[in-house]
Amino acid sequence: MKMPITSLLLLAACGLLSGCSSRSVMPNKDGVEVSREAPDKDDKCRKIGRITGTSGSAKGTREEVLEDLKQTAANKGANFVVVKQYSPQGTSVTGVAYVCP
Repeated sequence: MKMPITSLLLLAACGLLSGCSSRSVMPNKDGVEVSREAPDKDDKCRKIGRITGTSGSAKGTREEVLEDLKQTAANKGANFVVVKQYSPQGTSVTGVAYVCP
């Protein structure tokens, strides 16, 4: 009698674990457009605010900090970023995030 109960519990545990696998809850940065120019007023974009992208390394590249800036924008629900300034070392970048239709 113990064997069927153990098997049943194991089967239930496997079912629960497989039900927990899902897609990522992190927003996708690939949908974030980056520009040096503010969006057109006709686009009716809503300004979210100032954001920063950084590198985890002192030898970070502009590409790395820009990717981090895009991820930060996506995390806040933005889909458009205006790049304002890179740090002199290139390890951070500031910008303004927008939601555009």
